[in-house]
Amino acid sequence: MSKGRREDRPSQYKFISSKSPGYKLEFVNGALSTVTPRGEIVCDFHFESKDLPTEQIATLVEGGEGKAKLSALQDPGTFTRDVKFGIVMNVSFAKDLIVMLNKKIEESNEVIAERSSKDDHE
Repeated sequence: MSKGRREDRPSQYKFISSKSPGYKLEFVNGALSTVTPRGEIVCDFHFESKDLPTEQIATLVEGGEGKAKLSALQDPGTFTRDVKFGIVMNVSFAKDLIVMLNKKIEESNEVIAERSSKDDHE
């Protein structure tokens, strides 16, 4: 009998998923990406938010028995990108990831449409 014949190969494989001790679930709303000299894709995911004002001045009101008038908040006009994590992937996996994400987008749109339809009838 020769090795590697089709009948000798298993007809099913079982994959078991387990989360590593360092696993964490993060909300991200942006990503930046580069390509390494070897052609791998590096993708850093971040949460982008508008910065809060750094200070606000309270001016005591005369005769106001401890009352104060707060100055208007000054918009700092900056945004912070808090980089949560990054991944490195090869092109083959990136293509598979695109396919998976497109399927999940379709599923998500169906759930949203169903919920919207349900809300309209209530």
